[in-house]
Amino acid sequence: FSASEAYLIENGKVTRPVKGATLIGNGPEAMSRISMVGDDLKLDKGVGVCGKEGQSVPVGVGQPTLKLDELTVGGTEQ
Repeated sequence: FSASEAYLIENGKVTRPVKGATLIGNGPEAMSRISMVGDDLKLDKGVGVCGKEGQSVPVGVGQPTLKLDELTVGGTEQ
């Protein structure tokens, strides 16, 4: 999955943005590696739709900033 915003952390400090960040792994494994959760929950202003077999319901998405330990990230430094 991809991140809309990502930053390189070096020696415990946020240093540079990472362009085109892609997180490599699987969802349940990534969730087990969450070590910190921010208090900055934001919801996407757009409205998404979730559905199956001709049925649909509007949904929203969002999350706070997360710190994950030992996650493989692909991308390029800006």
